[in-house]
Amino acid sequence: MSNSDSITNKLKEMSLFIDQAEAALKKGEVINLSHLDKEVEKLCEQALNLPPEDAKAIQPIMGEVISKLENLALSLQNFQSSLKDRAEDLKKHEENKEKDA
Repeated sequence: MSNSDSITNKLKEMSLFIDQAEAALKKGEVINLSHLDKEVEKLCEQALNLPPEDAKAIQPIMGEVISKLENLALSLQNFQSSLKDRAEDLKKHEENKEKDA
């Protein structure tokens, strides 16, 4: 298996993981992404070391993964905002209960 094939397979795996993470977020589940930065960094380093022809071959899947990562970042921001809103609503509810008591 060539380096570009190996990188392509890893990018496909990452793409699937990102899809699963998006689906989990939509269900309101908290997800662990702690390993993702290192994996992305490693794949980028490997891609930079490819010969130009091989690098060109992985561009479509690399672009797809980058797009999915950007969408995941937006979803995480929305999820975080939603959690903050819920926490504020809960706090207000508790304060109102104390006033009424």
